[in-house]
Amino acid sequence: MLENLMTAKDVADLLSISPRKVYTIKNEIGYVELGGNVRFERAAVDAYIAKCRREPATRSHPVQERGNDRLHEPRRRVTAADITQLLEKKRRDRK
Repeated sequence: MLENLMTAKDVADLLSISPRKVYTIKNEIGYVELGGNVRFERAAVDAYIAKCRREPATRSHPVQERGNDRLHEPRRRVTAADITQLLEKKRRDRK
């Protein structure tokens, strides 16, 4: 059983993180304390990795705009000409 124990550096190398981070998350992984030394069981590290795994997000329904029932359409870029037209229309409407 002792051959399955890993140091924080072993776990850090496996997870590609720093040993300091391993000590930060040791309670999430689970650990064994032997005379003040912290060791991690390989099975506990593997379980921690499995717990952290996230599946890719998939959309099962079309995206809707906020407060509107229309389906989301790609936004058209607003140009300077569009703004000029809007300003001219507002000026005409005020007269």
